[in-house]
Amino acid sequence: MDAIQIVRLALNVISERLLTIIALGMVFGLACYTMSNPDPLRLGTMAFFAVFSYLLLKNREVKNEKPERLAE
Repeated sequence: MDAIQIVRLALNVISERLLTIIALGMVFGLACYTMSNPDPLRLGTMAFFAVFSYLLLKNREVKNEKPERLAE
């Protein structure tokens, strides 16, 4: 059972980091599109998307963290 738990933990870590990298790439792409023709609507949309995607990923990371037991 330990091997299965280690594999699941590894897949969770990889998927979290992959989601973070994909979100960063999407924000970068949207920023490049926005800067090609700056417009207040595009800038607002980019800022909203960047903050919203960051908060969603941060919220997911916090939920997946398990409290560590204090070794005494």
